[in-house]
Amino acid sequence: MNKLLLTLVALLLSPAALAQEGGGGAEVVSPMNSSMLVKMNTSISSTASKPGDPITGMLIDPRELRGAVIEGKVVRADHAILDFAFDRIIVGGKVIPIQSRIVSLTSSKGNEGRDDLDNRVRIEGVGIIAFGTATAVDEGAEVRITAWKR
Repeated sequence: MNKLLLTLVALLLSPAALAQEGGGGAEVVSPMNSSMLVKMNTSISSTASKPGDPITGMLIDPRELRGAVIEGKVVRADHAILDFAFDRIIVGGKVIPIQSRIVSLTSSKGNEGRDDLDNRVRIEGVGIIAFGTATAVDEGAEVRITAWKR
């Protein structure tokens, strides 16, 4: 009995338990912060995108959600600042509302900490800030986000 209880507690506290693939009513996204890696399916830029433009991506990590679609929108596209947020995950036909924040960026060319114009970037409360006059995130770029259940 104690072994079963300890196993259940360990599962509940493990990162994998924070994002179990839906099916049997299991929770897919934790109400607490969960780290997720997203491969962008949409190209966006500070020069061509507008607030409200839709964006999509595919979850790479956590492994339990690999291949799920994640959707959101551009929040700000202004000079060298680009901000966007994902607001829902679609897994197994089920829509899970989330809130998210950008944590890091790897360009579609595989350059960590750089955008697709090859500018160095930093991530702050306003989003991606490029050390240049514009910034872009192309399809295939990878974005690490922190997400939590809405």
